[in-house]
Amino acid sequence: MYISNKRYILLFLTTVTLILTSCKKDYLEVEPKDVIVAKTTQDYEALLNTTKVDPSEAARFLGDEVGAQRDYFSGASIYRQRLFKYVGDALQPDDFPEMGYLQSNYVFNKIINEIGASTGGTEQQKAQILAEAKVGRAVCHLLFLNDFGKPYNKTTAAADLGVPIITSADVIKTDYKRATVQEVYDFIIKDITEALPNLSKPFSSPLKISKAAAEGILARVYLYIHDYAASSDHLDKAFSALTGATRPVGLYDYNETLSPDGSWQPSDPQAFGPAGMPFESNGGSEESVLTMYMPTLTLSSANSFVFNPETAALYDPSDYRLQIYSDTEIFGTVIFKNGMRRYPRFGAEVGISLPDMYLMRAELKARANDLGGAIADVQLLRANRMPESEVAVPALVAGNQQSLVRFILEERIREFALKGMRWYDMRRLWNDPLYGNTINKTHKIYSASGAEVETYPLTPDRLVLKFGKKLVSQHPLLIDND
Repeated sequence: MYISNKRYILLFLTTVTLILTSCKKDYLEVEPKDVIVAKTTQDYEALLNTTKVDPSEAARFLGDEVGAQRDYFSGASIYRQRLFKYVGDALQPDDFPEMGYLQSNYVFNKIINEIGASTGGTEQQKAQILAEAKVGRAVCHLLFLNDFGKPYNKTTAAADLGVPIITSADVIKTDYKRATVQEVYDFIIKDITEALPNLSKPFSSPLKISKAAAEGILARVYLYIHDYAASSDHLDKAFSALTGATRPVGLYDYNETLSPDGSWQPSDPQAFGPAGMPFESNGGSEESVLTMYMPTLTLSSANSFVFNPETAALYDPSDYRLQIYSDTEIFGTVIFKNGMRRYPRFGAEVGISLPDMYLMRAELKARANDLGGAIADVQLLRANRMPESEVAVPALVAGNQQSLVRFILEERIREFALKGMRWYDMRRLWNDPLYGNTINKTHKIYSASGAEVETYPLTPDRLVLKFGKKLVSQHPLLIDND
């Protein structure tokens, strides 16, 4: 589901709307030049296998673990600066929002709507291709909803505005209406549930939608809507579906890979981090179950965003995860103060991964008061991230349910800082009666000395992105967020 091939990628909604404004209505009746028109089952399978899902990068600048360095902040784009400041109108009047997943959604819809009439394949092959495309479409809608729809609230979800549910491969449609948050989640769950019986097992690649990946996505969906029993059930099924995998899948032991003579060394604090660390984008990470790759490095703003001092304080100094980050400006010698560090890698994984799965399962067990099971899962991850002497959950935490859940949520920050994952956790925790107060609702800009020089508050209306004036003007039924 990941490797990009532009011969197969058909643009949707924003880009295509611009292209087609001067075209005739019969555009879709003509096979486009230099674009392969799928006809055989093999064509559709190729189309599926060369389609990637691009998460919006906005999440990286919105999490409460993120701080900014004043001396470099102006190097970031205006959009990213405004996202960090929680400005409502982050987009310029002539800008479209980042919605690469809708391009993928177009392709998935094309496959879903046309695979049944394709030639040359068996019914079993068509059923599997259809199933993978349905999960892909569900993933696209999940990302779409978590950018532009309100966080799930059981009492208001049936009325809260979500996003349009897009099931047609129509490049000139402009009458999109927003479904409710509940309707979109119901649609996502239905697509994945219908797909599961026809998905492949055993697991063979994080670039392909497998049964393990679909179960993991479904577990995440139920986590977002606070159905913890269902989330736990599907997460167990995701782990089970990894049994008999035909490629290596497991946690990397940072005690080995990031030790002084480790296989990922050397690490350059002035540039891009551990040289031997695998790239998620090509499916090279053994920890990845479903690759959704978010680019993280822009040279012009490489020093702009760091994890803040509060996040730095969450790490033990011996935690090997700190070596993945850098406390030094790129290609320079300035060292950031108060433990702040930038993320020097070219991209981050926001799809389904083993660290995410173990921490989800730990949280779900702790919420269900299975404290021993939760501790076992979180310590399994920690044993692969730090020296043995630091692995154990502190005794004062281990015996208290709420303290343990909070510790696991902090472990998620330690594992995923500056990678975009924290924003999704913040959204799901916003309405949590017990753990909503774990969210830090401010962003701060720091001077070279580490002093706080500017503060920006996160308010409930900024939990959603805006579609922007340009997109709304082209789609008049698309109501924008406040």
